[in-house]
Order: sequence, then C-alpha cells, then structure tokens
Amino acid sequence: MKKSLLAFAVLGTLAGVASAQSSVTMYGLLDTGISYEGSGPSATTAGGYKLSMESGISQPSHLGFRGTEELGGGLKALFQLEAGVQINDGQSTQTGTLFNRASWVGLSGDFGTVTAGRQFTPLYNALKFIDPFEIGMAGNANNLMNVGGANFNGLIPVGGNNVANGGGSMWQNNSLHYVSQSQNGLSAEVNYGFGGQAGNDGGGTEIGATANYINGPLTLLVAYDGVNAIDNSNKFKTTLLGGDINWSQFGFPLKTSLGYAVNKGSDIIGGSNVNSADLILGTRVPFGSHEILFSYIHKEDKTMLDHNSNQFALGYTYAFTKSTSFYSSVAKIIDKNDADYTVGNASNTGYGIKALDLGIRHAF
Repeated sequence: MKKSLLAFAVLGTLAGVASAQSSVTMYGLLDTGISYEGSGPSATTAGGYKLSMESGISQPSHLGFRGTEELGGGLKALFQLEAGVQINDGQSTQTGTLFNRASWVGLSGDFGTVTAGRQFTPLYNALKFIDPFEIGMAGNANNLMNVGGANFNGLIPVGGNNVANGGGSMWQNNSLHYVSQSQNGLSAEVNYGFGGQAGNDGGGTEIGATANYINGPLTLLVAYDGVNAIDNSNKFKTTLLGGDINWSQFGFPLKTSLGYAVNKGSDIIGGSNVNSADLILGTRVPFGSHEILFSYIHKEDKTMLDHNSNQFALGYTYAFTKSTSFYSSVAKIIDKNDADYTVGNASNTGYGIKALDLGIRHAF
C-alpha cells in the first residue's frame, strides 16, 4: 500500500512538472449590436432600410483555445483553434466548419515561428493594422479593399478575390505560414496556400508576404497577396504600401495611417478583369477611455467600367474596462458609374450604401 501511495505521489509530481512546461488558454470575444442600414440606387441595394440586431459588428464574435509547450533549447510548440459564433442566435458563423477562424499548429524559436493550417493572410494583417476600424464596424476597409486569400470547395471558390466589395476571404486554408523575429526594427511574414490539385501544382494556390519596419513612432509596411484560379488560368494580385505614425511621442494624442493598394489580374470568381487602385487615410484620437476614429477610402477603377467609389466613416469607442467597451460608427459609400459597393461590418458585406451601428463587446 505504501509503495502504491509512493508511486501515485511520484506520478503526481511528474504531472505537475509537465504541466508547468505547457499551457492551454480558453479565450473569446462577444460582440453584438444594432445596425441601421440604408439602400442605394442600384438593383442589388434597392429595397429601403433595414434595422437589425447583428453579431460581430466591430469584431467577429468567437471562442478559441491556444496553447504552448516548451520543448527545450528555446524551441516551443504552439497551436490555436478558434470558432466564430453568432451571439444574436447562437449559431456558427460558417455552416459545416467548426474552427472557421483559425486552426493551426506550429513551432517557434530563435528562427521565428512556422505554423500550418487555416490562418489569416499577411495582407489581411497589414490592412487591419492600417485601418483605424481594424476591419470592423461600418468603416470596415474591406468594404472597398481586398484582404487576400481564397478557398475552394472542389472547383467552387468560397470567398476570395471577387469584385463584389473589397474581396478576399481573410483566411487561407492549407497554408504554411512563417513570421520572423524582429531585427533592428525589420520583420517579415510569409504565407503559402497549397492548392492540392492533381497534376496542377499552381491551381488554387495563394502566396502572401509582408515586410515591416518599426522605428519609434513610425511603422512602414509593404504587403502582397496573389491567388491563382483553381485551373491556374488566371491570377489576382494585390500590393499594399502603407504605415502609420503615433504622434503621442510628440505631445499630440493622435495616430494617423496611410495606405495605397494596387489590384491587378482577373477576378477568380466572376472572371472579370481587374485593374484598380485604393487609397486609405485613417485617424485615431484617444483621450482617456474614449477614442474617435475616422477614415476615408477611395477606389479608382482603371478599366472601361470606371466603377469608382468613395467611403467616409466616423466611429467612437468607450472602454468601460480593458475587457468591455461600447462602440458606434457611421459610414457612407458614394458609388460612381453603376458601381455596387456596400457598407458592411466585421461579419457581413452589408445591405446598402450607408449604415449606422452601435454595440458592446466583451473579451475574456
């Protein structure tokens, strides 16, 4: 009996040592609010106004797990599983996919971090950094700008670089992702999405990359995303150059950002030729627990269609605590020459050319 007790004690001690070398954290974000959307003159946005409760207006609601394990010698294993949920009705944000927002595993060390699975594209991460609304609320930059990536269900594209709204799926399935360590302010992020097409290695593939430079209050970046059609017959690519300056170090409570993107190739969903440029100007003004957000985006269509568009957005957030905040935003899109862009938010592409939303989000 004493030997059995001793054995259990030793096993308990070893388990404690093992658990001290690894950790798993459950986290999440709950976001819901009211959205009032107005229609536009084109056929797909006609139909008056819509008042609705929506989930994930400022940031998509989600529940996730992330973990790490120390392997020794500075090497670490890590993983993340993240599922999108709709707070207003309790359903998944994507039918048939459980961990639709992230599902990857990888290694991290002095060489950087390598992960494999379903992950955000480098272009999405870069644009989210520049956009003062962080790809959310009515001012979502993805209303007009591409966020990269494309995924396929057999031969059918699911998300991707389509002409409707800014395009992109944000996530890339079957992707190998690398993030470097920062050296003298320089860092890089590279992503390759496997197409998995028999006899056609380039079909359905995605290549994305971002280079960042940080020097005090100044951040500069250049990002790229290129997606091949499933049969490798055409390609859509976006190049983004931008950055921001934090003026608080000079005595001004202000953060300004600028981005310029060029989109070229062929829309992999609709087959339309794409040749356009996007300009985004952003401002964030924090004061105490409050923050005011503003952005202006101009899309210049250089094809014969001349589908130009402008978006103006104004937002406000108030942080009750580090975890809970209130937000509100208003945005309007002015389409030209039968362009059909709509004002969406972090979780949907929108109903019309103008929107007003307010809500609350809580992170844990």
